[in-house]
Amino acid sequence: MVTSETQRHDGGAQPNVTVVFAYYENPEMLRLQWSEISRYPAALKKRIEVIVVDDGSPRFPAIDVPRPSSLPRHSIYRIGRDVRWNQDAARNIGAHEAVAPWLLLTDIDHVVPSASLEKVLMMTKDDRVFYTFGRIKFESGEAREPHPNSYLMARALYWEIGGHDEDFAGIYGKDFLFRKRAMKKTSEVPLLDIPLARVGSKTVGDAGSWTISRENPFRLRVWGYVMEWLKTLRLFRGVQTLTQSYHKVL
Repeated sequence: MVTSETQRHDGGAQPNVTVVFAYYENPEMLRLQWSEISRYPAALKKRIEVIVVDDGSPRFPAIDVPRPSSLPRHSIYRIGRDVRWNQDAARNIGAHEAVAPWLLLTDIDHVVPSASLEKVLMMTKDDRVFYTFGRIKFESGEAREPHPNSYLMARALYWEIGGHDEDFAGIYGKDFLFRKRAMKKTSEVPLLDIPLARVGSKTVGDAGSWTISRENPFRLRVWGYVMEWLKTLRLFRGVQTLTQSYHKVL
């Protein structure tokens, strides 16, 4: 069980939770994220860090999005090559660079309400399981189905699961394989009373990935199924992580 903050060598408290967002050509959505995060209570800001990993955005790099001055500890990393649907690599980079012992991984179009983060920080967390969240509409607070791709877990557990498999970069929809491996390794604990707030594209036009198609070309679709099968039978290499060149831009 993990229940208390670790300490830095200088005696100050480390962030307890790192929030990781993958970014790709979402400047208005990131602007909204920074605005919402800047309004967190001061005590909450001291206990978190935020990492944004830009998946090689060619037109609107994350570093160019204006940021308020009153943000918690935060960093921006940028992947060197613009690879189609490479958000799995972005999550791996965020998990690798995180300072905190706990990760909250979600998509860029999901705002983490301050009340939800405070509950996460206060709860007694089990580092042997992974947690998932309830979900509401950002605009109205209306309940929605839980998001299958948002997690709270110990950073050590993330890497015990193996991280996201970057062999599937370029193939949309294969991030569920991380959950599949997680369920074999450990168990899910739903936190339905701790919601994330999804922002709709009617509110922010670039809330979701809008510059690349979710339709996989036939060749990639077939190769995705074949590779998944080969990996399951251990006839192809294991999970590949941290394969992309990247650098810190902030």
